[in-house]
Amino acid sequence: MGFYEELSKYYDIVFPLGQMQLTFMLRRIKAKGNVLDLASGTGNYSIALAKEGYKVAAVDLDEDMVKHVETKNKVEGTSVTPHVLDMKSIDEFGESTYDGIVCIGNSLVHLNSGEEIKELLKKMYNLLRNNGAAILQIVNYDRVLKYHVKELPLIDRPESGVKFIRNYDIEDGKVLFKTKLVIRGERTYDNCIKLYPLQSHELVNYLKEAGFKDINLYGGFDEREYTIDSFPLVVEARK
Repeated sequence: MGFYEELSKYYDIVFPLGQMQLTFMLRRIKAKGNVLDLASGTGNYSIALAKEGYKVAAVDLDEDMVKHVETKNKVEGTSVTPHVLDMKSIDEFGESTYDGIVCIGNSLVHLNSGEEIKELLKKMYNLLRNNGAAILQIVNYDRVLKYHVKELPLIDRPESGVKFIRNYDIEDGKVLFKTKLVIRGERTYDNCIKLYPLQSHELVNYLKEAGFKDINLYGGFDEREYTIDSFPLVVEARK
């Protein structure tokens, strides 16, 4: 059984919906507008936005994750449109289609290079309607690189018997993201993937090159000021 197939079963335990994240989105995306949720996982935010009256399309590369979106649609009575799709292919959705595009959970840096990220941001810009908002969130790689960060905080859900261990190594300009999913101390699933350590100044430059304006950086979804010591980097950018 593959790592992501197993992770999809416990995804909502490891990464539950955060009210702060949802509130951040609701404040910035036109009420009841069209939203594209990139790397949506099991669709927690897609479903929550749909319940708020938004028309949502959820995109994820992993088929098992998308199956969970479909199941939640039935349970919650929502009508999120799920897509098994590489987010690099979102240009197939046309132009000026969405009022908001969301890409959180450190998903952007799973692309292979700065060029790929820049191209995706251009596609996001084209997909947005005028004054539409792109909401992005990644780990703050300025901090990771400055302090040689080797691990992220342990995610421990003792009530469910689930632990998610996340370690970093730097190799040839990439971050080796080594993860371990531990179920009830008995079953362990390991994964390692290379991430592009996207720094804040790079991201801002790519957004500007894509055409975005009103680019705001935050050190969290609570809208605190971004500094090099911030754990996450949250970005709002408008077309």
